[in-house]
Amino acid sequence: MTTPRLIIAFLCFTYLAVEPHPHLIAQEFEPGRPAEIVPDHEDDDGEDMLKPTELGIRFTPQMATAMSKKFVEQMKPRYDLDDKQAEEITEVMQRQFMKFAHKNGKVGRDMVELMMATMLENDGRFPKEEGQQFAKLAREFIPKLRDFFTEGSAEIGKKMSMKQRLQFTGDVGLAAAGLVVFENRMKRWEEGKIGDFANPFFDPADKDPAQAEPEPDDPNEHKEHRQARKQVETWINWTVNKDERWEAYIEKAVKYYGFDDKQKTSADSILKDCKERAKSIKTKAWLDAVKENRIAQSLSRKAGDFSQGPWMTVLEESFEKLMKPMNELDAEFKRRINDLPDSTQRANARETVRKALAEKGLKQLPL
Repeated sequence: MTTPRLIIAFLCFTYLAVEPHPHLIAQEFEPGRPAEIVPDHEDDDGEDMLKPTELGIRFTPQMATAMSKKFVEQMKPRYDLDDKQAEEITEVMQRQFMKFAHKNGKVGRDMVELMMATMLENDGRFPKEEGQQFAKLAREFIPKLRDFFTEGSAEIGKKMSMKQRLQFTGDVGLAAAGLVVFENRMKRWEEGKIGDFANPFFDPADKDPAQAEPEPDDPNEHKEHRQARKQVETWINWTVNKDERWEAYIEKAVKYYGFDDKQKTSADSILKDCKERAKSIKTKAWLDAVKENRIAQSLSRKAGDFSQGPWMTVLEESFEKLMKPMNELDAEFKRRINDLPDSTQRANARETVRKALAEKGLKQLPL
């Protein structure tokens, strides 16, 4: 799980940890009738109804156990944990989750409430004022989250062998680096350096400082066109740039097949070749055409009943034609990397997958 997703999870479970207000009473459950929440005063109208609710869902040990099990399910094959280790680590994580939730329920609640209201109202982005407010809350939250990582990882490491602990320590270091990125982002936000369509878990200004300020308004650009354009520009960073994920694919292949040095060198050569070819595809004219196509798609959903039918079909066919060269290069890159292992490496890798899936009940590989 990536660091931003981890942070989201922590925010959510600390929000759930908020205790019910003592003046709100849940009637005892009676078979055949749902429980009712009865406030200490009756008022169906007026200003009292425009206050935050005071009764919320609590974060329970059962929730902590379920979350812990999900994390450990991912950890078990990665670190080759045995059943006893998995059980012990699950218990460690459960205790750590509950401890963290009890200590940080209020700030977690405030951050999630602000995040939900702001992102709903602004289509996923944070305007300057709300971003500064969120960053101030994050300043209090981040050190506690760092302590959670430090204390929890130390206790988990005690349940591992030396080899497992070394790999786990490396992964914790990557998570800590991600937390530093988030912390720096929040420091920048608190200073008011918040660009268009930034949100707490993805901000283009992390890589491009020029995007730490909003783009000046163009009086000749319609408001809805600007909004669609900015959303598409953010989307392109994640979807169109397939070549930016090729290094990670090679890392996976090296581990999966057990590449030797010669194969690693060949993989690097393939990467260099495909990267150069990707540059020739991703010209400014091509990127502009892709962007305009996706802007038209976004606006078509708001302009009328065009989201289904001939116009959208034409638009999607045009998009597929634009993307075809990059998609074909992406497929070629992966095929060339997958051609590097010899028959023994390929057979060993397949057997590793077969055993792992057999433990989950799959009797035969489909390929």
